[in-house]
Amino acid sequence: MLVGAATFALYLASLAPSLTWAHQGADGGELLAAAMTNGVPHPPGYPLYTFLLQGWLELVGLLAPGSDIAWRGNLLSALFAAGSAGLTVPVIGSLLARQPLRWLWASLGGLLWAVSPLLWSQAIITEVYSLHALLVILLAWSALVKPQRLWYVVLSAALGVAHHLTFVLLLPAALYALATGQSGRRRWVRPVGALLLGMSLGALLYLRIPLVAGNGPPPVNWGYADNWQGFWWLVSGAAYRGYLFSTGGSAFFPRVAAWAYTVTMQYTPAGLAIALAGLADWDRSSPRLRNFALLWIVPVSIYAIAYYTRDSEIYLLPVVWMMAVWLTVGLAVIGAWLQRRFTLQPRWNALLWTALGLAGILALTAGRWSALALREDREARDYLSQSAQVLEPDSILVTLGDAETFSVWYGVWASGDLSRHAPGLVPLNDSLYQFDWYRRLQRELHPAIPAIDQSAADVVAANVGKRAIYFAELPPWVAREQLEQVGPLWKLKP
Repeated sequence: MLVGAATFALYLASLAPSLTWAHQGADGGELLAAAMTNGVPHPPGYPLYTFLLQGWLELVGLLAPGSDIAWRGNLLSALFAAGSAGLTVPVIGSLLARQPLRWLWASLGGLLWAVSPLLWSQAIITEVYSLHALLVILLAWSALVKPQRLWYVVLSAALGVAHHLTFVLLLPAALYALATGQSGRRRWVRPVGALLLGMSLGALLYLRIPLVAGNGPPPVNWGYADNWQGFWWLVSGAAYRGYLFSTGGSAFFPRVAAWAYTVTMQYTPAGLAIALAGLADWDRSSPRLRNFALLWIVPVSIYAIAYYTRDSEIYLLPVVWMMAVWLTVGLAVIGAWLQRRFTLQPRWNALLWTALGLAGILALTAGRWSALALREDREARDYLSQSAQVLEPDSILVTLGDAETFSVWYGVWASGDLSRHAPGLVPLNDSLYQFDWYRRLQRELHPAIPAIDQSAADVVAANVGKRAIYFAELPPWVAREQLEQVGPLWKLKP
């Protein structure tokens, strides 16, 4: 509880005050717009997160009616991430059951996990990964701390699969931990059954997607999944398959180097060395834990290396968490050796390591504050406010990139900032017109606009002189001399 509260205080102090593009957080505007409109966010649809975000936005809206909607979403991420730090403590405490001062070490481990840049960056923005981190650790807790109570495994597997599909990469490690913690020839049967049941229950939550997709339809409605084709396109991540194993041989080693850099810089090279000492201790004294750890990190690492996107490092959150566990084990082993070597009294040993551990964590926090804290971040907010000042009622706004697109969606369908200044604004994404479902969705939302179900270029050509037309970025199919810059946008000249 103390570790969770301290972590939440850190995240609250560094929380983004509103919509942000920092820390690969451009998706936040879309997630909030989907929640506010009861829609479907980008693949695979995130049914659990959307459901929780909807309830949270409503609850905080009742408690603080004037609060910023994006701030509410950021706060939910901080709550999830702080919960993951708190839950880390009993996991590490159980792994250090034979060590003196195990709760001291476990508390330090929870705080180390809390200040890792990868978790911290996702804890202060509206994104899906802080909930992913919490569910990952819930799976480890159920497999390592409560292996005899398989309903915990069922619950964690169900929630994890209902949230983020990369969760399945951790299930072999959980199965191994559960089966090897028992004896008998049938020791694999019940864990396999528990995990299969959990995955089946989690899959049921994806039924939310077709239920809401055809209801209206909502304006944020990826895949327009009221039919099997759209549903499978969404939940299978068909739009992103091209990123997997697309690097080629020349990019393989740079990707491995990027993986190594991300892993090393979470706890500094010295921390990595101590973490490897913890792994070495497991290799010597507990091969079962060693095998569990390798099964935990290898599939996720392979996926992060093979999935070639700008934010693929975020998928390494389970690896970074395991490093925090190894680091804590390494510190405990070193502390026990020093106590024996210098015959320190347990009380003085506890005080010494508490002081050293807290000093190290404070040093990491202070050193990373300027790079991670978002209290003064205003880029996305300024973009929306400046756009609202120049947009006209009933205008068409064409976007291309994620940051601008999702910010506009947030301003139209979540906060309403753009809708209040420019009622009747029609946001169109040029990149999404390649998909049949998007053209169908625009036809349903705006049936009176000519050529709305063809392409962004056709919409512009058919509506010149009828509506004001703006662009968030310069599209290749419009000549530069046809546009004039107004604020952060470009307006098509009459």
